[in-house]
Amino acid sequence: MTALRVFPFIGAFISITAVALAVVGVSTTYWFSSSLGAHMGLWQNCVGSICTKSDGGRPAFFALTAVIAMSLAALLAIFSGLARDKSDSGNNMARLCGILSVILLFSSGILIAASLYAYTSAKNTTGYSFTFMAIAQFLSFLAAILVAHWMGHSFTVASSMK
Repeated sequence: MTALRVFPFIGAFISITAVALAVVGVSTTYWFSSSLGAHMGLWQNCVGSICTKSDGGRPAFFALTAVIAMSLAALLAIFSGLARDKSDSGNNMARLCGILSVILLFSSGILIAASLYAYTSAKNTTGYSFTFMAIAQFLSFLAAILVAHWMGHSFTVASSMK
């Protein structure tokens, strides 16, 4: 039982890692690159060493919303792990925070997928920024699974002991 108590913290650590990767992915200009030396990000399009600003549009909105959702989910997962077993009201708060964390993590994964899909272009190859966002999406889903597993096991066992 005590080994499962670390699941929300592992989920939070994975979420924080996903946030770091997503921040790098959103802020850099290598979502796509072409064989001609051009590379593009959400905020700039570069040809050689000359970069021009661009409007991020929907992909940027989805990506930034995902970063915010993952950040909130990490905080909620940490709080959920800390609030568990304090009292009945603490358990209810831990359960609520855990549920919100899982919802936010799955939502952020879907938002990242929407951002990547909205930005996809068949004539370009993906760059490291795009790859970081895809990894962040995977980590977001993994963290959600860990927190959800902990919640399902932890609260089911606690309820059956009463």
